[in-house]
Amino acid sequence: MGCKWKATTWSRTAGYSVLGVAALLGNLSEARAQDVGADSAAETALAPPAPPLGDAANPSVLSAPPASYESTHYTGTGPGQPARPPRKFGAMLDLGVPDGIMTSFVFRPLPQARVHAGLGYNGVSPGLRLGGEYLPFGWGPSLGLAYGHYFEGDANGLVGSIAGEAGDAEELLKSIGYDYVNLRVGMEFGGDRFTFFARGGISWLHMTIHHFDSLLDPPGGGGVANGTTTITITEDPVLNAFSPTLNLGLIVQL
Repeated sequence: MGCKWKATTWSRTAGYSVLGVAALLGNLSEARAQDVGADSAAETALAPPAPPLGDAANPSVLSAPPASYESTHYTGTGPGQPARPPRKFGAMLDLGVPDGIMTSFVFRPLPQARVHAGLGYNGVSPGLRLGGEYLPFGWGPSLGLAYGHYFEGDANGLVGSIAGEAGDAEELLKSIGYDYVNLRVGMEFGGDRFTFFARGGISWLHMTIHHFDSLLDPPGGGGVANGTTTITITEDPVLNAFSPTLNLGLIVQL
């Protein structure tokens, strides 16, 4: 009787222990599942929402911000330097043959072209000049063409200071003036503000020679008599000639 009761008691105790362990394991599994679910919910809350399948992606994420580019021209500052719009206006001072000393207003409508107009003095009389240059690279080499005119003046003072008294040519030098056309190639140096240049080429000169008969006839005579031959000049001769030309100068861009 006693043994039967003890066996029954141990059976109940073992059964209760098994049930307790099973309940404990179940509680632990449920708690772990709850922790995993909470972590997944937190990660879902932190992640950005995915775009709908029918919507396109935000272009600001896929592309770089737009850049602004300005159309610029080279100004002649030298190779490798940043380009910028050229200065359109300036002043030029140059010295040359047959130009004399010239001061000019300069206008540059294009990086490869420059035009100028100015006034000058050749030691005898005032003059004027119109011209322009073509710069294929915007700097450096240049090709120039210019037309100039010097009004008639008395050149005896200039000739006297260089070579002494003119003698029989004094009357001839009283009215000296000429037209000229220059064709030159050159090279320009400098930057955006100051430009130095040297040019050389060929000039065509046109001159009307007044009082040429003063060389042939003594003062007061009407011609030159040589035996039975008399030379009389009824019209002033015209001189057309080609000569070398050289020009040096400075341009200040404003």
